Amino acid sequence: MEFVGKEEDRIKWAMHFAQVKANIVQPQRSHKVTVSGKSKAGKPYSYEYKYADLADVDAAVMNAIKKVVDDKGIIQFSYMFEVESTQEGVTVQTLLIDASGFYAITNKIWFKNANAWDAQATASLISYAKRYSLSAAFGVASEDDNDAGDQKTFTQPKVLTKKQLEKYSVTYQGFSANLMDLYQEALDGVEDAKKWIKSPHTPQDAQAIHQINEMHKREKARKADIKATQEKEKAEQEAQSKQAALEKIQQAKKDPFADKKVTSANDPEVDKLF
Repeated sequence: MEFVGKEEDRIKWAMHFAQVKANIVQPQRSHKVTVSGKSKAGKPYSYEYKYADLADVDAAVMNAIKKVVDDKGIIQFSYMFEVESTQEGVTVQTLLIDASGFYAITNKIWFKNANAWDAQATASLISYAKRYSLSAAFGVASEDDNDAGDQKTFTQPKVLTKKQLEKYSVTYQGFSANLMDLYQEALDGVEDAKKWIKSPHTPQDAQAIHQINEMHKREKARKADIKATQEKEKAEQEAQSKQAALEKIQQAKKDPFADKKVTSANDPEVDKLF
């Protein structure tokens, strides 16, 4: 979570945020969905579960927010979403905003959009991502919901540690493969690996790919910063050398015999005269 604002306002933010969380009444899981299919072993399964959708979670949070007011009855805390939708997927962050102006931004929640061409499916996926982000931000407990329409069988992906990512395996061309190695092959231009990376994935695989991609971008940016720093230092050194040479030339123009001057004490011809 990233914090933005004056440090002296952070205490107010923390106090109001805690008050909102304390006032949240967990929403009723009043919606039902039946999931059916076949297991990896080929056995059919079917089960029903209950869930709270985005409207339920929003209502629970807003009811708690309305209770956090100042002496004049003005609400002191609120939230909003930052949403980014591309052909690759949907990214959602929740901004937790205090009346003082201090706010916090939650970590990005990203889902691969397997149906980017379908506006309704994309809208449903955005709703699903909002619900997931909002629930995580305020600690609202809820089951998997049906907000994502035909994405309803998605399981909530976990944010993996670097060690977990290094060991993360996927099924590639019928075999188990290390995802980081596969991602590197895609970067190296292996067409099959590139196609696999860009193809639809399970939510957890998509989350792992997204995290590795973010790691790659950060490493690329770090190397670019190092290179820029080195080039800047080199340019500064060259500029200093040029300046020193220029000053030497200018000094020589002022006194062309400066380098040839000697003192009488060091001149052997002077000694011959005495």
